[in-house]
Amino acid sequence: MNRAFQPRPFLYMLAAPCFALLCGLGVWQLQRLAWKNDLLAAQAAREATPAIDIDSSHALVGLADFTGVRLSGDLDLSRFVGFFGRTANGRQGQDYYAPLTLADQQIVWIKLGWRETDPQISADTNTSAGTETGLLSGTLPDGQVYWGGWRGNPRFDPGNQPERDLWAVADPAALSAHVGLDPEQTLAQLVELTEALTAGGGFVPTPTGSELRNPHLSYAVQWFSFAALLVLFVALLSFPRRPEKDPAP
Repeated sequence: MNRAFQPRPFLYMLAAPCFALLCGLGVWQLQRLAWKNDLLAAQAAREATPAIDIDSSHALVGLADFTGVRLSGDLDLSRFVGFFGRTANGRQGQDYYAPLTLADQQIVWIKLGWRETDPQISADTNTSAGTETGLLSGTLPDGQVYWGGWRGNPRFDPGNQPERDLWAVADPAALSAHVGLDPEQTLAQLVELTEALTAGGGFVPTPTGSELRNPHLSYAVQWFSFAALLVLFVALLSFPRRPEKDPAP
């Protein structure tokens, strides 16, 4: 073997904390992997449970995100609120929300889904509901509980501007106040339809994705691989090649 050990103390001082950091990141990702697996198992069990029939607030309060529900009450399509516009299949539209009054008079906001932008949406919605008032009574299609709010980085929270009718964050109390309903009677939960509201017409369900990415095993392998490469690099520098001697004449 044409190599000899040559200690490099300064290199070891630099490499040791880097090695510890890389291994720590790998262990952290393994911990996150276990946590995410538990979440996925709980979510799978919840999604396998049939939708719960609900007509009063006490049965809705406390349910976790993405729990399947089927609500009964009076859906007031005349008090819709359209959220910030977005394009779907080349068409411009908005996500629309409307308030539903339960049997105990508590209000829960329903995310109806996306609909193509239409200046006459109020009139169209009322007509499609089949009433002059836009009130649709009965049982809604299946939906899921969603606790709303802004789920992203707080520094990038766009907020709402009700005075300009610009909405980006699902805030049930603020929505009720905007359309003249009592915020004190408004539940904190939203319900997002996962099936189309056929009586309302034109709404495409856009429930918040319940899919959870689970890339933590690959991240852990990545960090441990970097740690192994660091060890290899230090070893190569610690065992440099010895210069070959010229053959005797």
